[in-house]
Amino acid sequence: MTTITANEAIAIVDAALPHKRLNYIQEQLFRQTWEGRTYSEIAETCGYDSSYIRDVGYRLWKTLSDAFGERVTKHNLQVVVRTYGNKLVNSQITVTNQVMNQQPHILSNFSEGICEAVCEGGSQAIAVPHLSNQSINHHNVIKFKRCDWGSAIDTSIFYGRTEEMTLVKNWVIGDRCRLLGVFGIGGIGKTAFATKLAEQVQEDFELVVWRSLRNAPSVEGLIAELISFLTNQAIAALPQDFDSLLNMLIQALKQSRCLIVLDNGESILRSGATNGQYNDGYEGYGELLRQVGQVRHQSCVIVTSREMPSEVLPPDSNDTMVRSLQLNGLQEEARQMFRHELAIAPETTQLIDFYRGNPLALTVVSRSIYSMFDGDVQTFLEQETNVFGDIRHLIDQQYARLSDLEQKVMYWLAIEREAINTDNLRQDIVPMVSKAQILESVSSLRWRSLIEKQSHGYTQQPVVMEYMTERLIDFVYNTAIESEPEFLMQYALVQPRAEDYIRETQVRHILQPLSDRLLAHYGSADSMQRELMALLEILRERQTAIGYAHSNVLNLVRACQTDLTKSFSRFPEQVTAYSDLQVLERLLESDRAGGLATWDHRIPWANNPLAQQTSESKNQIRSKNLYYQWTEGALEQLQQEMRQQPKLRKQYHAWLNETQFAAIDADFEAVQITDIHHQPVEARLVFINEVNIVEPPVGLPTPSDRRIQARQKLS
Repeated sequence: MTTITANEAIAIVDAALPHKRLNYIQEQLFRQTWEGRTYSEIAETCGYDSSYIRDVGYRLWKTLSDAFGERVTKHNLQVVVRTYGNKLVNSQITVTNQVMNQQPHILSNFSEGICEAVCEGGSQAIAVPHLSNQSINHHNVIKFKRCDWGSAIDTSIFYGRTEEMTLVKNWVIGDRCRLLGVFGIGGIGKTAFATKLAEQVQEDFELVVWRSLRNAPSVEGLIAELISFLTNQAIAALPQDFDSLLNMLIQALKQSRCLIVLDNGESILRSGATNGQYNDGYEGYGELLRQVGQVRHQSCVIVTSREMPSEVLPPDSNDTMVRSLQLNGLQEEARQMFRHELAIAPETTQLIDFYRGNPLALTVVSRSIYSMFDGDVQTFLEQETNVFGDIRHLIDQQYARLSDLEQKVMYWLAIEREAINTDNLRQDIVPMVSKAQILESVSSLRWRSLIEKQSHGYTQQPVVMEYMTERLIDFVYNTAIESEPEFLMQYALVQPRAEDYIRETQVRHILQPLSDRLLAHYGSADSMQRELMALLEILRERQTAIGYAHSNVLNLVRACQTDLTKSFSRFPEQVTAYSDLQVLERLLESDRAGGLATWDHRIPWANNPLAQQTSESKNQIRSKNLYYQWTEGALEQLQQEMRQQPKLRKQYHAWLNETQFAAIDADFEAVQITDIHHQPVEARLVFINEVNIVEPPVGLPTPSDRRIQARQKLS
């Protein structure tokens, strides 16, 4: 009796089940049963419980019994499959004789129509004709597909995506799209979607092949493997150079209707690049995708990726041959992922929204809710620890692939806490970058599904924002205890120009947790304050711009001294109708750079206007201590003048930083405000008219010089 391999046996099963294929666990059970293993051995190999494997086997043997027309068990499997295979061979011989005797002129059509139903690695071809009951002609002889599903996942459990699937099936079958990209954040279900799509459209194709790019195979190796399957040629017989291989592949795509799925496309793309650039040595993938999309053929290539290769067009493109789908999270159908009692719980809606319907994240979370919180969703949510385990690892992977500027954008969106437009985002970042760079980075982050577009700008999914916030706190904590302030210079922990509710959120989610960690590290508020003051001294001695570092350290000092919620409120608890409120209205309604500052500079109650570098950059208003920015005696002189004249216009000189000296024309007005303790405080309202950079007088001390002189006097 002729021996056939497991691959050949599965080919026979595929022929017996023309509208269905074995899922992953069924195929593993079939192969290992064919090789004589027991249910227990199979369970141990596959990582399943033996009772589950036994149940899968029971249902599989029943399905095959119906298909083969006789009872199938694990003991007679080889006999039944071999017998059915012989019937297929005999059927081919009979049909061939009929064609030769009755209609010899279509023999060539029939011969071309018979396709080997073998899986990868099969060496014995079994021809399988599909015939009608009527006379044979070239419309009755249909090519039977060959499938190589590689390491495709089991999609027997698949939730939702009905609209997306209908849309994309129309692209692939109706429009005969040549290149399709499926993109989305990690865990969103790209692999499952592409595999399910391939399963549902496979009847429209003669050849189906699925390959993962996770291990970044060389483009020549991948193409050779595809050609070998599509044309039944041995890899050793194929040319070695890229151009010849690519030409052969395109010809194969022209000659047969082929469906190729390439999963994990991000593995061949370069980390730290914003435009889907390829890793060194993998540029050939770009040419492969370009030709697949541009050259006329009858096949379709599907690419899944967390990032978009430049050869795949965005969704708003008019090219029907090259399409892309941005895969978003599940909606209400995500409830199907949970057990019944969890699915109907009202808190589950909050859970789905927080993780934006990400299937992998929800799977991880549901397991934790059952194992650690006895199925209580509300208790889990109250922990406020939502980024852990596989969820953190998933976002770690995507963060590590971002460019430096993309990482900065991600940090700032976490700091901002709400949607922000690209102009304001650009003003946040130091040193300043161009508009083109910001737009490019935001576009790239959107395609990576790491940020969302809203009516007022861009923001992050809640789980991504929490991840970035934790990462920000970790980095600031490390730089603070190591007295390395570079990271502190780039990001503001609390923004003076933000609305009160945003500042309160920044205090609660960023400054307070950071302060708590530092306090635990130093052991006492006094020790923490001493170390932070030492860090201030390091900043004062620097000869370069210090960005946000100074205000960050001062905020941390305040954090260990007082109630943060009240301390960081920009407005007093009670605003009087005839003083504070009027001042606020004038600041908000003015189109000039303006601000409010107390005379001792301890309470930057509103945006201080003097942090701007030029008159053209008046939107970049920062709050900072300006005592040393004024030339010596100038601030005291202004205070004296305003006691005699509450409103005046004055030109004065001040340092904008350690190197730039400016002549500043401004309107001043003496006002009285109330602090958070409801006590009156003298202040000045300032509106900047013009700022001009000028040469400082020879020998004029810089701000750092004056700070050194002040410390020497104290010592």
